[in-house]
Amino acid sequence: MCERARVLPRFVQNRCYAFRGWDRGVREFCAAHGLVYQGFSLLTANRDALAHPGLTQIARRHGRSAAQVVFRFALDVGMVALTGTTDAGHMREDLEVFDFRLESDEVERIERLAVT
Repeated sequence: MCERARVLPRFVQNRCYAFRGWDRGVREFCAAHGLVYQGFSLLTANRDALAHPGLTQIARRHGRSAAQVVFRFALDVGMVALTGTTDAGHMREDLEVFDFRLESDEVERIERLAVT
């Protein structure tokens, strides 16, 4: 599409799965071409990943939920995380990811999380 489009896209919005490497190749393509990668269904598409021992260990280390770690991971790898809920408490929790950072080794462990 980038080769043939008269008007280049600005955003790529994909359902993002842990077992597909969190769309790393697509994210790298986007970064190389000035596109914004938006990942959606980060929680609902990755229920197994949220329960993965490696992810829950990182969450415990930071005193956060697995969902918050996934959203923080998304930010740390340059992804715009799209989330939606009608529950105000869930939205507050989803947004409480700006006051902690993941270590680079934690980001890499989550990046390699392949849940099948």
